[in-house]
Amino acid sequence: MTTAFERDREERQAIRRYTRPALLVGISALITVVVYALLARLITPEPLFSPRKLETLFSIVVLVITLIMIIILAVRKTVYYSSRLIREGMNIDDVLRKWNTVDIVLIGITETIPLLGLALTWIGVPFARTWFIFLVSALLLVILMPMGIKVRGKLMILRQQHPDLNA
Repeated sequence: MTTAFERDREERQAIRRYTRPALLVGISALITVVVYALLARLITPEPLFSPRKLETLFSIVVLVITLIMIIILAVRKTVYYSSRLIREGMNIDDVLRKWNTVDIVLIGITETIPLLGLALTWIGVPFARTWFIFLVSALLLVILMPMGIKVRGKLMILRQQHPDLNA
C-alpha cells in the first residue's frame, strides 16, 4: 500500500517527465521572442509604404494579434477538460501526454505573434510602436508554459470533474 506522500511524489515525477518537452519548447520560444525584439530594435529600415498605409497595416496586424490571443486563451480554457481529450479509463500519464501536445501546439501558434511584430518593424513601423507586441507574446508564452504548480492545479480540477480518473 502506497502512502499519500509516495503517490504525490510519483505524480510530481510524472508531471516533470511529461511536461518537460513543452517547457523546453516554451523556453525556446521565449528566447526567439527576445531575438526577434532585438532584431526589430537594431534593424530599422526605411518605410516601404506611405505613413497612412503603414498605420492601416499596423491596425490590421494588431487586430489579427488580438484575435490570435483570444483564440489561444479560449482554446486553452476549454480543451484541457474537453470530453474529446479526456476519455473514460485514461490514467494521469495519458492525460499529461495529451496536455503536452496541446501546450506545444499553443506555444507554436503563439510564436506567430512576435513574427508579425518583426514583419511590421521591417516594413517601416517604428519599434516604439511595436515593442508591446513582443512583450505581449512573451507574457502569453509564460502563461502557456506548463510549470509544475499549474499542472498540479489543472489535475486537481480534472479529478473533481472526473473522479474515476486512474492514478
